[in-house]
Amino acid sequence: MRTILVVEDHAESRSSLAWVLEKNGYAVRQASNGRAAVAAARREKLHGIVLDLKLPDMEGTAVLEAVLELHPGLPAVVVTGFGTIDTAVEAMKRGAADFLTKPIEVESLLATLAREIERASASGAVATPPSRATEEMGRLGIIGRSRAMLELFDTVKRLARHQSTILILGESGTGKELIARAVHALGPRRDGPFVAVNCATLAEALLESELFGYERGAFTSADRPKEGVMETAHGGTLLLDEVNEMGLGCQAKLLRAIERREFRRVGSTRKIAVDFHLLAASNANLEALVEARRFRSDLYFRLKVVTLTVPPLRDRQDAIPVLAQRFLEDVARQSGLVPKRLTPDALAQLARYRWPGNIRELRNCIESLTLTSPRAEIDVGDLPASVREASAVHEIRLQVGTRMEDAEREIIRRTVEAYPTLREAARVLGIGLRTLHTRLRQYGLRRAAASGSASSAAARDA
Repeated sequence: MRTILVVEDHAESRSSLAWVLEKNGYAVRQASNGRAAVAAARREKLHGIVLDLKLPDMEGTAVLEAVLELHPGLPAVVVTGFGTIDTAVEAMKRGAADFLTKPIEVESLLATLAREIERASASGAVATPPSRATEEMGRLGIIGRSRAMLELFDTVKRLARHQSTILILGESGTGKELIARAVHALGPRRDGPFVAVNCATLAEALLESELFGYERGAFTSADRPKEGVMETAHGGTLLLDEVNEMGLGCQAKLLRAIERREFRRVGSTRKIAVDFHLLAASNANLEALVEARRFRSDLYFRLKVVTLTVPPLRDRQDAIPVLAQRFLEDVARQSGLVPKRLTPDALAQLARYRWPGNIRELRNCIESLTLTSPRAEIDVGDLPASVREASAVHEIRLQVGTRMEDAEREIIRRTVEAYPTLREAARVLGIGLRTLHTRLRQYGLRRAAASGSASSAAARDA
């Protein structure tokens, strides 16, 4: 039996929540304040926590942090009666899996708990980093507590101490340069320069001049000598962004320069020795480009000493509320406006969207909303149509020959788990709410069925 710790100072609300959870198969431990919650976390084996952020003796976020240090990776659902996104965002920064606003919708609470407990079990309950590590990630601009992001950050910290060439892979807009800057900031060359050059923005001849510099008279418009980025990065870090866009001729000269750690400016015979930590980033499959003879294999293997892969935003949905809040504040500050707020429903809808343009697309969306929305609070109806109409996508695999009854049961079970309310699940399935309740009872999905029945009334005021 899964054990849930309910932390709520209002006795009636706490009892109602406990009753609902016990009716749906959970064992419940109750705490009326922060100190009691931490004490319970020390002595109990927990599978989840439902935490009211307004407590009489401690800040709710401090309680959350203390419990997660005792139970790394514990699914935590925080509850706030304030309706402010700032409180929820702060809680998610400190490791909360999700948040709900009062009055609690029982279907949403049960679906969230079931989803997060299953996810933690399947992933081996990724340990939430201690508060110091979380602050360090935030200071470097790295947002997210998913397994992929935590592993990536751990790898960045280990690699930053060394000077091996690092190849950073990821879709456009995922923050590859941010990871490169983190490597620089955590490494021994942090006091030196960080220099980035985007290989996609320059023609090959101009890129060569940008990399190596040139002497006066090297070409028609060269009226004075100019240092290249290899010189300016001396003693620091050089990032070759979108290195996949570099032409073959420039690739050959780059390979020679990084292997010998010396080069000549365009139009010069004098060799210049350089020392920098080399990083490269690509949004394309370099192995495929090597096979297509569009990228040199020797340069590829020279760059691919260590590889870091930055996951797309759709694979780190936990970061979306935090990033959205940060962008709201950034855009407002740059535009001289008062920061707007996103409703919990709007945040949930942002998390459902796939964000093909990744972080860059999210920022552009938030900037547009800040400048065009007439109200201080941004709701679902204010979001762009593509975001507003997005629905959660979950793949369901069924073997050929599966009985229709078994197939329907699995589809209903997974859909109910994926959507926050039974009403929304019924709409997606194309059936009525009463029909969904009937099917849930028919297939023995008692937890989901109970969440939409009389238990709703019992905890409506929780």
